[in-house]
Amino acid sequence: MRAIEAAVRFHEEPPRRGMTVETDSSDLHLTADDWAEAFEAPDPGTPHNEARAQVWEELLAILEDKADGDEDGEHLRTSLSRNRELRAAFDRAWPLLEAADVVGDLWSVPAYLRTCAPWLSPEDVRTLQRDNAQAWTLSDLPLLDAARQRLGDPESARRTRRQEAVVAAERERMATVIEELIAADDSELLLMTSLRHGDLQDALVDRAALPTADPDVLAGPFAHIVVDEAQELTDAEWQMLLLRCPSRSFTIVGDRAQARHGFAESWQERLERVGLDRVTLASLTLNYRTPEEVMAEAEPVIRAARPDANVPTSIRSSGVPVVHGRLSERDAVLAGWLAEHDEGVACVIGDPAFPATSRVRSLTPALGKGLEFDLVVLVDPERFGGGIEGAVDRYVAMTRATQRLVVLTSP
Repeated sequence: MRAIEAAVRFHEEPPRRGMTVETDSSDLHLTADDWAEAFEAPDPGTPHNEARAQVWEELLAILEDKADGDEDGEHLRTSLSRNRELRAAFDRAWPLLEAADVVGDLWSVPAYLRTCAPWLSPEDVRTLQRDNAQAWTLSDLPLLDAARQRLGDPESARRTRRQEAVVAAERERMATVIEELIAADDSELLLMTSLRHGDLQDALVDRAALPTADPDVLAGPFAHIVVDEAQELTDAEWQMLLLRCPSRSFTIVGDRAQARHGFAESWQERLERVGLDRVTLASLTLNYRTPEEVMAEAEPVIRAARPDANVPTSIRSSGVPVVHGRLSERDAVLAGWLAEHDEGVACVIGDPAFPATSRVRSLTPALGKGLEFDLVVLVDPERFGGGIEGAVDRYVAMTRATQRLVVLTSP
C-alpha cells in the first residue's frame, strides 16, 4: 500500500512558481510559499478529494488577506472563484482523482511505478506493465480499495459545488419572494420586513433539495466480520478487512490444505503477522460431509504435497466405492446417475467442453471450492498441474462429493 500513498502524494505537490491573480480592483501575487501554506491546510487523514475543498478555501483566504480590504469581501471571493487561470492552476496542482486511474497509471507508466515503488527491480516493473492498464485482476482489488480509501469520493467536491449552487439559487428565489411579500405588506408594523433577517432566510432554504450520495454499505465500520476460505487471503486483502473492523473481532474459517498458493505458516503465525493479536484456534477433526470412501483416496493426494495437512476423519460411509474409468464413459455415468436419482445435483470438474444443465454443473477446480455435490465426475485430475496448486486442486475437487466420486481419464 506504500505505492498507493506515494502515487497520491505525487498529485499533492504545491507549484514551485508563483502566479499573478487578476481581480476587478487589483492584481494579487500568489507565491510558491503561499501554495505550500494552502497545501498544509487539510487535517491529517483527510482523503485527497475531500481535502481539495480545504486547500481551495485556504488559497482564497490567503488572497483575500493580500487584498487588504481594497475590495468588498464577498465580491472579491466571487471574483476569485470565477478566475479561470486560478482555477486551472489549482486543478493541475491538486486534481480530482479516481482510484482506477491512479492504479492504472502504475501499470502503464514505468517511470511512475519506479517513483512510487522504488523497491521493485527493473524486471518487476517490466512484468507489471499491461497493454490495457485497467484489465483488472483479483490481485488489483486491494490496491483499488486502498486508492479509494486514500482518495475518498471524487464526486464529493462536485457534489459540494452542486449543493452550493442549489443553495445560492434557493436563496435568490427566496429573496425575490421576500421582496414581493414586503412590497405587498400594508400592515402598520410592517412585519414582513423581518423576513430580511439572514438567519430566517437561511431557514427558508429547502435543504431537502440538495444532492446527496448513497451510503457505501461495504465501507464499514463493522463490529464483527466472518471470513470464509481465509487460507486464500493475501496480506493486502487482510488489510482491507482490518480497515473495516476496528474492533478486530473476526470469525475466520480456513483450511491450509486448500491453500492453492501455499501456506507455510501456522494459522497463529499468519493471523498475528497480519495484525490479529488475540487468536483462539479450534481445529476441525471430524468430517460430516465427505464419505470415508472418498477421503481414503483424497487424503494421500494432499499429504503427498503437504504432509502436515489437517485432514479430518470422516464419520460416515456411503457404501459406494470411488469409480475409475475412461473419459468416453462420462455421458453414460451421468445419464445413469440422473436416471437413478430424481433429486440432487452433479458436477463435472475439469472438462470445460462439457455443457452444464439444470442438474449437472461444469466447473474448474478453483470455482468448485466451497461447494458440494451429490456426484462429482472428475476429469483428468493429473492435468491440473504439479506442485502445491495442482495437489490442492485435485484434493478440493475430490472432496466436493457428498455421495459418489467418479474419476475419468483420457486415453
